[in-house]
Amino acid sequence: MKINKMKSIFAKLDEINYALLYHYEEITGHSLTPKQALVLEHVHRHSTLTVSELANKMKVSSGAISQLLTKLEQQEYIVRSINPNSRREIVVTLGEKGTGLYQAYEKIDQKIVEQYFSKLSPKVIVQLESAVNELHAIVRSEKEGGVDGLD
Repeated sequence: MKINKMKSIFAKLDEINYALLYHYEEITGHSLTPKQALVLEHVHRHSTLTVSELANKMKVSSGAISQLLTKLEQQEYIVRSINPNSRREIVVTLGEKGTGLYQAYEKIDQKIVEQYFSKLSPKVIVQLESAVNELHAIVRSEKEGGVDGLD
């Protein structure tokens, strides 16, 4: 019973995602790999990260993260610079294209909230928030190894 219910929920979530996908057409020109997108997400969330902090969050070596950063820097998604507080560290921030990408995401998210989510009742929004928070806590407490996409 529970597995069938979850399959039904996943199917509905997929339908919703496919229906909303057209809103993101303006950013489909950004041909990023999943790992590159995750690097940008971490940098966006934290504003500034050292290379070693980023490698730690991604659960990869400094060499592996450097390869990802080189490509992202060449494409102007990120900027690497010397940490003014510790000259032996390199810090990573969003570059011009990275900043533009997240500004586009913000506009799209706002449009989706206004067009769809604003039509949910306050009670449903509270229930949705509660369910998402509970699932987030379960996943966070049980994750082992792999890429850390939750912090």
